[in-house]
Formats: sequence, structure tokens, C-alpha cells
Amino acid sequence: MEPESICCNLAELSGIVCAAGSVFLRGGGSRRLAVETENEAVATRCMSLLQSVFDVQPALVTRTQARLGGRRVSRVVLEGDEASFVMEGCGIEFGQRRVVPRDIVARKCCRRSFVRGVFLACGSVTDPEKEYHLEFVLDDEVFAASLARHIGKFGLSAKTGTRRRMNLVYLKGQSDITDMLSLMGAQSARFAMEDAYIRKGFRNNANRAVNCDSANLTRAVAAAERQAEAIRKVLMLKGRGGLPAPLAEIADLRLQNPECSLEELGAMCDPPLTKSGVNHRLQRLLKMAEEL
Repeated sequence: MEPESICCNLAELSGIVCAAGSVFLRGGGSRRLAVETENEAVATRCMSLLQSVFDVQPALVTRTQARLGGRRVSRVVLEGDEASFVMEGCGIEFGQRRVVPRDIVARKCCRRSFVRGVFLACGSVTDPEKEYHLEFVLDDEVFAASLARHIGKFGLSAKTGTRRRMNLVYLKGQSDITDMLSLMGAQSARFAMEDAYIRKGFRNNANRAVNCDSANLTRAVAAAERQAEAIRKVLMLKGRGGLPAPLAEIADLRLQNPECSLEELGAMCDPPLTKSGVNHRLQRLLKMAEEL
């Protein structure tokens, strides 16, 4: 989403520079400001913001980084007075540990734009089909802690951690992440994540239903096997003539139809029986087998 005011443009630029900018002191006290990113669109956005907010003309250098597996890296560079001018405007003091610049984020709209800028520079979201995870990867531990506190002011639970010597600010859970996407103005991404969440819920419900049906079928088969075993035992010891007619009928039906449910066995009886009626007769046969 394009910020509507100059203050929001400045806040977004400040977020990009705070997260991905490096300052170098050159000969004669001259400074160089370089914003480095692997995303060409972010580099283009940074160039546009620098030109519109500060009316400066940065250089754009693109090169291939061998240490990054041959990936292309874009660097936006400002030299001398222009670098110092932009640093001061973005709330960055040379030689000082970076924190979220208070003056830049005085307004709520600017606080949101600052977070968006940081995310453009160093943020990512995992595929919601796999897990819910949004993170910012930062060099500076102090800035990471400051960013986490800043995000917390929006009522979101941002946590900090480390990975491979880098500092992380991250959010877990579908609700916090979709709220964060809305906060940054990424409504289409929020809708895509909510759609994935709904699809995932449907799949999980379907899997649970299938697993439940499978478990019920397994229990039914096991119960039918126990009933048939008990019936064979009773018939062997007492004979069919030793059983009351109702029990003999259900015994024959169970042995002839081991795959049928109680409802199906009840429909075969003459007269038909309810499920509870069939179960009662089978339980009598089971008890008789135990007594024998």
C-alpha cells in the first residue's frame, strides 16, 4: 500500500534504512550510506523514497554475491553530505546503537509505515499451508529489542531470538500474523493467508472425519470377530438346538454375515430388530461363552 503522506513515506524509508542500512566513514570524515537487499523491488522502492522525501539522487549497484550462492544483491548508495542528510532525517545517529526513532514514529500512521519499511528490508512470512510464522532478521540486537517493543504497542505478541548469529523478531499464530499484515497495509496477503487457513481447516476436519470412521470400522470389525468366536464356542459346546430360537437366529446371522453392522443384522431378523435388540442378544451369547 502506498503511504499517503510525506511523514509516512519518511517513516517507511526510516524503517528500511534502520534495518538494512550500513554507514561507512571515509577519508576526510565523509560518510557513505548503503542500503543492501536481495530484493530488486525493495531497492527500487528505497530509491523512489529517497528521491521523493529528500530530493537526493542515490546510486544503484547490482552485483552477484558468491557467499550467498551466486544470488544478486542490490545496493543503494549515498555519499558525503547527502548520506549525512538522509541519516539525520531518518533519525539515525552515527556511532550510536539503533532504536526505533521516536520522532519519526510520533503518529500512528507513521508507526505502521515504519514497521512496513523494516519488513520490506528484512522480513518474511512462511507458507501458511505449512506453519504460521512471520519474522524480521536483523544484525543489531538492540534494534531487534526496540522493534519488538514497538510492535507490542499494537497489541501483538512479538518475541525475540537468535539464529546463526542473527537476531530475530518473530510472531507466531494465524491471528497475530494476519493482524500484522493488515497493520502494514498488506491486505491482499492477509486475505490469501486467511483463505489458506480456511482450506487447511477443511482438510483437517476431513482427515479427522476419515480417521474417526476408520477407527469406528476397526472397532466394529474387532467386535464382530469376538462375537463370532464366542458363538462358535457356544455352538460347539451346546449345539444349535441348545439355544433359544432368538439367540440361534442371531448366531446364524452373525456367522453368515461377519462384515455387517448391528443395524444390518437387525434388518435381517424375522421380525426385524433394533440395534439395541441385536446387541442385547449378542451380549447374551458372549456371556454364555464366558460362563462355558
